[in-house]
Amino acid sequence: MKQAFKNTVAAFLLALVAFFTAFSPAISPAREVTDETGRKVRIAPFPQRIVSLAPGITETLYALELEDNIAGVTTFCDWPKHAKDKEKVGGFTNPSIEKIVSLNPDLILATADGNRKDTVYKLERLGLPVYVINPSDSRGIMESILRIGEITDRRQQADALTTDLQKRLNYIAGQTKSKNKPRVFFQLGLEPVISAGAGTLINEAIEMAGGVNIARLSATRYPRYSAEGIMAGKPDIILFAPMTGNKELAAVKNLWKKIDEIPAIKNGRIYPIDIDLISRASPRIVDAIEQMALIFHPEIKIGK
Repeated sequence: MKQAFKNTVAAFLLALVAFFTAFSPAISPAREVTDETGRKVRIAPFPQRIVSLAPGITETLYALELEDNIAGVTTFCDWPKHAKDKEKVGGFTNPSIEKIVSLNPDLILATADGNRKDTVYKLERLGLPVYVINPSDSRGIMESILRIGEITDRRQQADALTTDLQKRLNYIAGQTKSKNKPRVFFQLGLEPVISAGAGTLINEAIEMAGGVNIARLSATRYPRYSAEGIMAGKPDIILFAPMTGNKELAAVKNLWKKIDEIPAIKNGRIYPIDIDLISRASPRIVDAIEQMALIFHPEIKIGK
């Protein structure tokens, strides 16, 4: 009797093992998804070790409550502040393939606007899953957030985040739609003076904040400007994004004080804005738009 019972238990256990062996692939197989550049990528359903190859991606991962799943980031990933404590894989355009491999990632997130194709191909040839995002405007950023949420099992958080961001954008649009739109010159760097034209995230942000970008008609995305060219545009507001620190802002103000014919100079309307806030494809782009909306239209209120 005892032997028969033991045999029954053993048979049951063998059947149980066979069941889970047969059906476990169906429970948690790697999924084939298409990234934002059209590449096919096989990704585990619940990535646990994610490497981010762009600051904007890192910010998105934190916003989706995935900080514990981040195995590595670039040296430029500095926000939120705890991102600085993550393992570093090198620069934005030249990360270390060896370092990335050593972190044993089950998902690598890259961006088409900044990461080199060669880096993506090398990692792909090593059998590592590399998902590339490719947002070019605020709508694209929202879509990337949703896609990242989908492949990292954070769809609920992604839905909530994008809904909140869209509400904030709608509120700004409602506040500024009937306002006169100031002419804006966005200055990147000092020598040479460069602005952001059509097709850039900065241009769209200016428009969404209720302004008119005087560089929007340029034939290039990032045109160079002379003092005469800026004078011809007659900007009401000059926004300046320091590339190397606040010392540049003082130099910019000294430069434009010499050209008092510009409305922005006459009225003292030169404002700094965080380059990371305005240039990264992350949820914080809405923060930048809100900040600019208050600069363009100080009388409005920002809310959700």
